[in-house]
Amino acid sequence: MEKLLKWSTENSDPSNVPQQPTTQEKSELDPEVIDLILGKSDAVQMREAVEAVSNPETNLDDKKIALDNLEMLVEQIDNANDIENMNLWPQILSFLSLPEASLRTQVIWVCGTAVQNNPKAQKAFFEKGGLTLILNIIKDADEDMEVKSKALYALSGAIKHYPPGLAQFEKDEGYDVLLKLLETSNDIQSLRKIIFLFNTLLMQDPDTVAMRIKERGFAKKMINILDEYGEKDEDLADKVNKFLLFIKGVKCNFET
Repeated sequence: MEKLLKWSTENSDPSNVPQQPTTQEKSELDPEVIDLILGKSDAVQMREAVEAVSNPETNLDDKKIALDNLEMLVEQIDNANDIENMNLWPQILSFLSLPEASLRTQVIWVCGTAVQNNPKAQKAFFEKGGLTLILNIIKDADEDMEVKSKALYALSGAIKHYPPGLAQFEKDEGYDVLLKLLETSNDIQSLRKIIFLFNTLLMQDPDTVAMRIKERGFAKKMINILDEYGEKDEDLADKVNKFLLFIKGVKCNFET
């Protein structure tokens, strides 16, 4: 702020107006002052956020703030694409192994927001191995449930309307990973996310997805979920019913 005040004073002196200052006489404006006047660019803020999380000297609260700011920045598609342009994906994905569950949750949130409805970011995330890392988090029996729930959000964004992502999802046994979570989790929010994802995938590629579902007995599990939670959660019941109606519509025969 002192630099800004000094520059403002030097360059607003009326006596300087009539006469063009020479190069030697001109007071130079350094980058810090430019930042104070114009504000830092989004790219600079993104890099600084990643550096803050990478820095072992940064305290936990400041890392959370940095990730929160980063998530807001990548809501804009151009900024999300700049993650790849600035080669930030490797660092961001390395944060998925941070020891603090709260930070891992926020990192996954950043990933999920960046890839949402963004084919370029989906491609970069996929090519950097992000999809496999997210599935590993979901299938980790010891992982925090809140982290898993946020991972479902990132998974959904990574594979919806992106065929290479859906193919990798199948290669990484994603159907089996989600079926196991359906069988073992009593977290309503996670169950909703899984069923919503399958409903979306069924609209995206009905024949292939319906066949994979049939092979694994998903319909039977959905009926069990409806019996157990349907009266407690209207939204969940609605999603299960849509799933079952969709399956019936693609003429797959399931034993229940």
